Amino acid sequence: MVFFSVFLRTLGFLSAILIFLIIINILLHFSNNLQKKHFVMTDGIESSNNIIANINLNGPIFNNKSNFFANNLYDYINPSQVKSYLEELKQLRINTLIININSPGGTVSATAELEQIIYNFKEDTNTKIYFYSKEILASGGYWVATTGDKIFASYGSIIGSIGVSGPSWFYYNTPLSLSSGVFGQSIETKDGIEVFNQNAGEGKDLFNPYRRPKNDEIEHLQNIVDDVYNDFVAKVSKSRKIEISNIKNDIGALIYNSNQAKNNFLVDDILNYETLLKLIIKENEFKDYKIYENKVIDSFLGNLLAKYKGLNSNKYSFEKICRDLKNNISVVFPFYLKNC
Repeated sequence: MVFFSVFLRTLGFLSAILIFLIIINILLHFSNNLQKKHFVMTDGIESSNNIIANINLNGPIFNNKSNFFANNLYDYINPSQVKSYLEELKQLRINTLIININSPGGTVSATAELEQIIYNFKEDTNTKIYFYSKEILASGGYWVATTGDKIFASYGSIIGSIGVSGPSWFYYNTPLSLSSGVFGQSIETKDGIEVFNQNAGEGKDLFNPYRRPKNDEIEHLQNIVDDVYNDFVAKVSKSRKIEISNIKNDIGALIYNSNQAKNNFLVDDILNYETLLKLIIKENEFKDYKIYENKVIDSFLGNLLAKYKGLNSNKYSFEKICRDLKNNISVVFPFYLKNC
């Protein structure tokens, strides 16, 4: 009888936890629907036909279409979400689009997809597009910005990293023992650990850590990275009218502050957001205007999650981003951030 009593209590406890997790999952899904970003008028005259739209984008660029927890706990730039923004803006018939972006880059596939989405919108609507960054516009973030008519940055922002990183290949030369303990996994080897990296830009057994990479494998992986890098450089060269040799030999894959970026023709000017708005109004000779911006509607659950995020240093998001980046064959992401 004691056994069955303990068993039933344990079963009830586990069932309660399961039901709680299911309810949380449903609430998160519901919260996502409530907090979908949409455009609202934030300034100007309601009757004006001169419409300036602003899209706020923050975080790394990668595809993530079904993770409820991830969608609530951290910012990232999802190409499919941006596409839905642009579809809404088509209905508004805007004149000018500001993409207010702060991103260190992301995966090559997601970056290329986002670039194409913005390019298609620009071609279909003949809308002027200005990219603006007040923090960081690097690697894949800068790649996407080459679709714009102009690129602006605030003072002190970080720009550049025109390069591509492939995955690191760690080779454990003659492993002697593997062990897991309180401080994590440890590996003892006879002849040490060697690391092989594939990087472009100056400045089913693949990646087996227990055998030395063959020369032709390293060359093959480097060719993949070089191919993406050459595409990246060509896009920057065409968009910014900078010689390819200058990008590869002088600018390289380094990051620059806003003044250095302007001197290297990576941005058009250094200014704050309010000055950019005044510049757009002056260039287009708008006598009146109205501004639409994508906003997030706060909810109790959203605020609760935001507090949870702050208390826990967003460890889940950090590990998730690192894992997504490391699992890709090549990423347009600064190497020092890719290592997490």
